[in-house]
Amino acid sequence: MSWPDLARQAQRDPAAVEPLLCRARPFVHALIVDRVRQPEAAEDLTQEALADLAEGLPRLRDAEAVLPWLRQIALNRCRMYWRRRDLQFEQLDDHAGGLRAHDAYTVTAQRERWRQLRRALDELSEPSRLALLMHVLGDTPYREIAAALGETEVAVRVRVHRARQRLRQLLPPSFYDPEAR
Repeated sequence: MSWPDLARQAQRDPAAVEPLLCRARPFVHALIVDRVRQPEAAEDLTQEALADLAEGLPRLRDAEAVLPWLRQIALNRCRMYWRRRDLQFEQLDDHAGGLRAHDAYTVTAQRERWRQLRRALDELSEPSRLALLMHVLGDTPYREIAAALGETEVAVRVRVHRARQRLRQLLPPSFYDPEAR
């Protein structure tokens, strides 16, 4: 079922909102992870964005525009996050890009790993980054990613493949093989 069809069905029948939310989750999560760059915060923001989607669905005038509307909801959640973010609190909290640990060495290693990954992901185009994040984080099928990004399934497969290749070029071998450290 297409995105617009799911949206129309969810507008008619509140019980049909869940399939739309399930389909939207990987797309929203990938967008938010890409913008916020903190996995724990991204999880919370994804839930908030999906709640916004469910709550605002009756006000959606054009079901054909559900994807741009959904994208805007996710981006608005990111903007609100950055506005309310208290840097001093974040620094006092033992927060390392969403990763927690008990000893200083592990925290530092996790922070550096997260920085390396973010720098490498930033080298990818936004569509490639989103396709890769949806596929890896959301375990989203290629056809779903294609529908979300408005591309063919073949194009998405190529994007994900090339994104993985590019990450292998950009990240040191020790990133993939802990024994190489």
